Amino acid sequence: MSPRSWDRLPPTRAWWRTVSAWGGLLAVCGGILHTVTAALMRQDVWAQILDEGFFNTVTLNPSADRLAVAEAFWFSPGSFGVPLLLLGSPVIRLARRGEPVPGWVGWGVLAWAVLIGLLGRFDAGTMTLLLTGVLLVVGAWTARRTRSEDKP
Repeated sequence: MSPRSWDRLPPTRAWWRTVSAWGGLLAVCGGILHTVTAALMRQDVWAQILDEGFFNTVTLNPSADRLAVAEAFWFSPGSFGVPLLLLGSPVIRLARRGEPVPGWVGWGVLAWAVLIGLLGRFDAGTMTLLLTGVLLVVGAWTARRTRSEDKP
């Protein structure tokens, strides 16, 4: 087996039947939905950003007249939507290959969701993040349990 032969493993049939796969799908869908919806809700501000020039438009300490631009950035590409999309993609890949997702990933997402909920509120986005973490933790636990039952 060559060192990179793991890249060519066929996807597992019915990969979407695992709990981790559903967590990954929820993360990808939530990330796309949040980022796209947020950009569409602020499309007038994004038009302004594109008119002014894309580079160096957002600052961490915006003045009152630049507050809408900063809000549009932190609500769309600067939000949790992009990292959630990037997290869900490898989770789906692992699930398709029949490999377990490490439990620490789910626990990290859970901790992130709780922190966001405590600092802000437990709205639909936070609950989606919380559910994603729960699905990943349960998926890791289920995979570990299944592996231990398969060993003689």
